Parts: sequence; C-alpha cells; structure tokens
Amino acid sequence: MTSNIMLTLAFLAGVLAVYYLTPRAGRRWILLAASLLFYLSADPRLLLLAAGSALWSFAAGIGTEGAGTRGQKKAWLLAAVLPVLLVLFVLKYFDFFAESVGSLLAYAGLSVSAPVLRLALPLGISYYTFKLISYNADIYLGKREAEKGISGCGAYLAYVLFFPQIVSGPIQRSEEFLSQLHAGPGYDSGLFAEGMQRIVLGLFKKMVIANRLSGYVDAVFGAPESYPGLACVLAAFFYSFQLYCDFSGYSDIAVGMGNLLGIRCGRNFDCPYFSRGIKEFWSRWHISLSSWLRDYIYIPLGGNRVSAVRRGVNVLTVFLISGLWHGAGWTFIIWGGIHGVWNLFARKKAPGCGPVRKIWQTLVTFLGVTLGWVFFRAESFGAALTFLKRAVTGFSLSYLDIQNSILPFTGDNTCAAYFLTACGFLFLLFLYERGRVYGKTRDRGETYLSVFWLAVMTVSTVLFGVFGVSGFLYANF
Repeated sequence: MTSNIMLTLAFLAGVLAVYYLTPRAGRRWILLAASLLFYLSADPRLLLLAAGSALWSFAAGIGTEGAGTRGQKKAWLLAAVLPVLLVLFVLKYFDFFAESVGSLLAYAGLSVSAPVLRLALPLGISYYTFKLISYNADIYLGKREAEKGISGCGAYLAYVLFFPQIVSGPIQRSEEFLSQLHAGPGYDSGLFAEGMQRIVLGLFKKMVIANRLSGYVDAVFGAPESYPGLACVLAAFFYSFQLYCDFSGYSDIAVGMGNLLGIRCGRNFDCPYFSRGIKEFWSRWHISLSSWLRDYIYIPLGGNRVSAVRRGVNVLTVFLISGLWHGAGWTFIIWGGIHGVWNLFARKKAPGCGPVRKIWQTLVTFLGVTLGWVFFRAESFGAALTFLKRAVTGFSLSYLDIQNSILPFTGDNTCAAYFLTACGFLFLLFLYERGRVYGKTRDRGETYLSVFWLAVMTVSTVLFGVFGVSGFLYANF
C-alpha cells in the first residue's frame, strides 16, 4: 500500500466513509487508527520504532514544559532530540560514514574492514524525525504548550504518523495540525472540493509526466557513455521535470488527502522553475523543509544577526544539512554545497527589469538548478562527472545523434511519438503554471483548477497515465 498511490487513495476512500460517520471529537482516533494500519502495511517492527519515538517525544515535551529553570528545559530538549537523531543516524547514515572512513583509511594505506549494518530504513523517518524535533523545540521556545493526557497523546501520534504525509511530507508544523485536530475537523465543501482538485493535479504530474520520463532518465543516467551527448542533456532536463512532478505531485496528493479529511496544509511547492534567482527558488521549492531549516537551524545559529563570515558559515551549514537530509551519500552533500555557495553570492531578490531580462534570469536559474540535479541523481561523484563530460564532449545535433537520443524512450520506432507526447504534456504543465504565476490564480492563495484544466488533467491521467511506476522518488530520502 505504501508504494502504490492508487491503493492508497482506495484506502483513503474507506477511511473517509468511517471518518465522517464518527462524531467530530472522535475523529482524531480514526486518523490515528488509519495511520497505524497504513504503517503496518510497511512493517510492524518499523511502526514500533516510529510510535516509540513519538511517545518519547510526547513525554519529553511534558517534561520540558514542566521544568523550572532554563537549564532544566534545555536538558529535557536534548533528551527529546538526541535519541531520535541517534536513531536516524544509525539507520540512515551509519553505513555511509563507516564506509567513508574505511575508504579514507584505505587511501592512507591502512587496510581496515568498515563495519556496516544494512538496516531497513523506516518509512518516512526523515520526515517524522523533523516533526518530533520541531514540536519539542517549539515547547522549549514557548511557542506552544505540550500535549497532555490520553487525548493529547492520541492527537500527537496522529500528527506524527499522519498517513497522507508519512511517505514524503510535507513537514507540517504541530501547532497548525493539532489545533485543527482538537477543534474536531468538520466537513467543508470548499475544502473538500479543493482537496479533490489537488489530487487530480498531483496524479497528472505523477502519472502523466514523472512516470513517463522515468524510464528515459534511468536508462541514460545508468549508462551515459552508451548514448550521444544530446541524450545526456535531455536526460538532465527530463530529470529536473521528473523530480519536480514526482515530488510536487505527491505533495499535492498528500495535501489533497488531508483536505478531504478536513485538515488544511499549506502548499509545498509554488512553481519553483519560474524563479528568477536561487533564493527565490528556495522560497518555492519544498517550502516545508526550507522553512524548517530556516527556523530550527539557520536562525538558532544566528541567522543574519552575525558577521558576514559567520553568516556564510551558517548558510553553508544549512545547505550541507539539507543535502545530507536527502540522502546518505557524497553526491547529496555536494549538491547541498553547490546550492549553499550559490546562495552566498546571490542577491536576495532579483531586481525589477523588462520581460527579456526576466526570461533570461529564469532560464539561468533553471539551468543552474538542473546542473545541480545531475549530482543529486548520479550514483557517485565520478558518475556525475562522467555524465557531464559525455554531455559536453559527445554533444552533436546530427540526424543520427538526434535519432539515438530519442530512442531510449521505447527502444523502437515509436520513440518519436513517445517523445513528442512527453513534450506536449510538459508544455501543458508550463501553460498551467505560467497562469498561476502571472495570472489571477496566484493571488487566491489556494489551488483551484478551472473546469478546463480539471477536464484536461483528468482525461490525460485516465488515457495517458503510466500506472506501472507507483513509487515516489522522495520516499527514498
């Protein structure tokens, strides 16, 4: 169930039938039961770990609030945060660091066998860990009160394990979620309709675009030396769109599922590829993570209130952590470092200018982001360099290279039609998002599809959706 979005939506339909037959005060327990059942479909042992971490965080939150001195509060905060970070490190990062140290020792001439654990990675551990940390940090900072009692514990567990968000976020803040849950989520026809439309939009992005591009991207990134340089260039661009449509598509579906359950959550993406600078890009890409890193790492480190050198260190630290959060590998750290250095030298906001310069700024930002995604996608730093080298040295616009660059889509004479279909749907998405950025819908703050776009996306998903690729890329991070 956890890797099949259509099965998850069928599960949601069953939950909704019970949910709205239950009195509002009891709906938190329905959400909790549904989330526990959803997690059980992955692995009961992993559920014990996630629920156990949440219960410890819940108890530590009460301890933090009840502490008499600031020192005691800090001790409780550390007691809450360090264990969940240790669990995350052991399960997600231990093997990476052990192998890295082993490689360094081998390079120095010391033959040491690096111990590896090869442990299963719990579903959504990176997301619920950040939820746990922010909850306890907010209590420590006096931004919220701790949840208490059986009812509060049930609500908190429902928040941490909320099944629409557990796989790939968004990382919703506890105050926003729990205030709605304590009020007793009710049926709101407008919110319900918005949720349905968000799901349609998310399915269009995921099934029609991301899944359609995945085979091409996997083939070319897997063996770049076997393809023309043009194919590498196309694969880099297609991966940018695949990753965006896959992740933002999941976010739309997750937020939409929450809306159907009466839970509001802000959007996680805001047309990031229309950004005119890297700072603007990060205000539009994975917004829940960006704001989390700002509030719980960048600002506590001093933010902008320190010297220029210290601020630079803070920025680099945040982006290196962002890279490491995405995956245990040097390519992710390098990707984070690229964005960190870029942000250091970028202007806070692109200056006003004419349409030609705006287009140029947008293209430069998109090209830079796409270059960074190559390191994000590659299996290793060497593989990324090999890919980029092939893209440059093997680039040609000869008829044969164009033909061979399209061939990876299907491997036969239908590749041209498949390529044109993929480009057509990308153009449709471009038109839709351009309307959101420059049209009236941007000022409304919510996602409402016109009858035209709702019909286009629904028909496209039914007729052209690729349903054989169900997993989400960010579920691996």
